[in-house]
Amino acid sequence: MSYASSFLATVFASAFATSLIPAAPAHAALPGETTPQWTVVNPGAGVTTPVWSEAPPLPVRSAWQTQPSIPAEPGAWPPGPADVDRPPADPRVQVRSVGRSVTVNGNPYPDVSLKLPNAFALDQQFTFSAQLAGTTRTRTCSVGDGQDWTDCADGEVFFELTPLKGENASLGLNWTLQSLSNRNSGSNTGAAQSIGFKGAINLTPSLGLAFGGEQIIQFDDKTDLGRNYYLLLSQAVPLSSAAKPPLLVATAGIGSDFFGYAGNGVLGSTNCIGGNNISSKTYPKGTDCYWGPVGSVSVAINDRLSLGAEWFGYGIGAGISLRPFGDLPFTASIYAIDFLGSIPSYIQETCTSDPCETRYYGRLTYSF
Repeated sequence: MSYASSFLATVFASAFATSLIPAAPAHAALPGETTPQWTVVNPGAGVTTPVWSEAPPLPVRSAWQTQPSIPAEPGAWPPGPADVDRPPADPRVQVRSVGRSVTVNGNPYPDVSLKLPNAFALDQQFTFSAQLAGTTRTRTCSVGDGQDWTDCADGEVFFELTPLKGENASLGLNWTLQSLSNRNSGSNTGAAQSIGFKGAINLTPSLGLAFGGEQIIQFDDKTDLGRNYYLLLSQAVPLSSAAKPPLLVATAGIGSDFFGYAGNGVLGSTNCIGGNNISSKTYPKGTDCYWGPVGSVSVAINDRLSLGAEWFGYGIGAGISLRPFGDLPFTASIYAIDFLGSIPSYIQETCTSDPCETRYYGRLTYSF
């Protein structure tokens, strides 16, 4: 056999043996991946068996190219269930009481009345309110020659304690001390003490209903401001959508004794549990007292300043209230009384001048 014939026989034998070895499973090449392949290295150098080598990387095909992500523009996607089911924000303000003033969404405001309480439930932030009220002159007192105006001035301390309070209702007690001094041979200091109560419920966030009374249980016979029950309804109306909006507050209802005094007792009389009722036809012994309509209206220009007027049976008043110190729940109010002269006409019976002269009422309140 010739050399050429021997070489060809060897090559064919190797190829036949190779065909008997199972081939590795084929797989698609990823971009940039090297694919193992069979090849013969330098066959002319006398190598008679195949040698493992690697083929060059496959070119990257466009089908495998990664596309950069593009963030969606706001509003490009349709709303999901959370957006569809979310309830709209409640635009109504929440108005609650504190002293003779109110809070709006928890923010303290000035007073919205002087003599007449409002009908809102107490704000849960507060439990106690201390008030110092006074007048420059009582209606039946006149300052004579050589006298000081303080000889006719009068005042009282008024405390409210409200231990029972919920989100929309409250129930508490009030205590009044009328005799702050023994001037002019009057009652002794500490006399004329009495207890009352107030229960209130908010029918809506800005509508309140209250039933209560002041000077109801009297500890002596020196109290001279009446046994004053009341049934009141208060409505607040925000005048803008601001966080601390201007606010209109109106209160209307009925009240007894001081509130149903003289010609205002047009609704009739009831037994008011005890004597010393200033509207009784047989004062001070009579246990009857008269009822009449009462009301007030106030505009809080902001959370610092309010203007108001009220009809409280014993007379008509109008004035201003300030809350001067930041978020501190301290208010100062001053009202003019009898500034319309002898209107209503029945007040002339107790005035010392004709027509009646203007008097001034004031109130300082701090709550916590």
